[in-house]
Amino acid sequence: MDGLILVAAGAGGHAGEINSFAFVDSVRTFWDGIILLAGSISTGHSILAAQAAGADLAYMGTRFIVAKESRANDEYREMLVDSDHDDIILTDAFSGVNCNMLKPSIRKEGLDPEQLAKKEKVDFDSMSKSSESKAWRDIWSAGHGVGAIKKIDTAAGIIKQLEKEYQESLKKLTGQAEKLKGIISK
Repeated sequence: MDGLILVAAGAGGHAGEINSFAFVDSVRTFWDGIILLAGSISTGHSILAAQAAGADLAYMGTRFIVAKESRANDEYREMLVDSDHDDIILTDAFSGVNCNMLKPSIRKEGLDPEQLAKKEKVDFDSMSKSSESKAWRDIWSAGHGVGAIKKIDTAAGIIKQLEKEYQESLKKLTGQAEKLKGIISK
């Protein structure tokens, strides 16, 4: 295998439960290969933070759902733009595996996000065979980084914004490092 994708807490859909920093640190004790970090990464600032934490690459899902090229419908895209981390619930009610879902999408299907029944077993088949509301078709996932999504854009526009934010953060860190050198050398 060439690399590992670490799906940390805050990821959209089926999410991990471990903090990103702790997850990378833990995996680095036995793995020196490529690590892609996923979970709550929606900005260029977060990409740089993932690299600083020891990941080689950042893995983004939620951030690109709003891309005009994605297959998501406009209602889903708008809900992402209008949501923040308080609109996310971690639940196993849909597949038996914990996943981060958008509370507004659960409500629009007539369900109460606070009263979802726990699934007794892992069951992905029922999600695809039901004629009722189902996860990912009618009830949508999103990661904790959703609050950083402010508009619908093209994939190229999103990438340009990520690059701008990344460069801003890199410049800021470089300036802070220089300032610290001056303080330490005194």
